[in-house]
Amino acid sequence: MRSSIYAALCAILLCFVFVNCSKPEGQSATIIGRVEYVVMEDVRIKIKARIDTGAGVSSIDAKIIEIKPTADGSGEQVIFQIKDDDGKIKTIERTIVEWVEIKGKGTTQTVKRPVVRLDFCLGGRRLEGRINLADRTMFLYPVLIGRNILKTGDFLIDPRKKFMKKPGC
Repeated sequence: MRSSIYAALCAILLCFVFVNCSKPEGQSATIIGRVEYVVMEDVRIKIKARIDTGAGVSSIDAKIIEIKPTADGSGEQVIFQIKDDDGKIKTIERTIVEWVEIKGKGTTQTVKRPVVRLDFCLGGRRLEGRINLADRTMFLYPVLIGRNILKTGDFLIDPRKKFMKKPGC
């Protein structure tokens, strides 16, 4: 009896959510899997990304080469390297938009990481988002897409699927 009441309540809640979250005519959310490719067109990089609705901020595996003041002295720039899925290393330079303290996995200690803006394609959509530079060599996926980027792209995630969309925009 309880399970049928629970099922009915879930069905009502789902109907409510889908009716109230409907998009204007002609627009719809893009459904992506739990793992997708992201493409950074300006530097010609394609990388596997883990889609993580539990992560607030996105992260990319990067080797930081140098942090230096901007030319006008108003901030900092970072030179870093990213390895694509083919093993090619690309060197990129971006302005640091902020520094974040991230809690380490399985610990209470925090690590200070630079955050930059990167343009990339996910699920056929061109996005710009803040992404922190981290050592993700111990992780299966070099990119973690968090809520900050998922919100900008209007995505729904099917956790049963991987690689639902072609890489690129």
